[in-house]
Amino acid sequence: MLLSHGKKGKDMLVHEVFAQIFEGEVKNVIVCENYPVANYLSKMIFGDTAFAVSVSHFPVSIGDKYHDDLFWRTDEETREDIVINPLPTQEQGIAQLKAENEELTLALAEIIGGAL
Repeated sequence: MLLSHGKKGKDMLVHEVFAQIFEGEVKNVIVCENYPVANYLSKMIFGDTAFAVSVSHFPVSIGDKYHDDLFWRTDEETREDIVINPLPTQEQGIAQLKAENEELTLALAEIIGGAL
């Protein structure tokens, strides 16, 4: 369970996103307060072999596949299954932007003939 500090220093619940998996396919995507509840709901709706997987950092959709602990999406043109990679965390995104900014600054300095 994730907590965030709300007004007046009180902790507030931050919900998570889960995929409901049945027979190797994402059947639904839900927002829930924790894994046990999401997993219970998955089993109640789709049967005893269904389960939930946290997808807070994965851009998954109903119909995507799940096997080998990875999410997969079928490419519409090639009909090949492609792994769905997780989205970068905020920290990773900031680090990537800083690195790109540094590269662009150096390239611009070269273009205008300045030195840093």
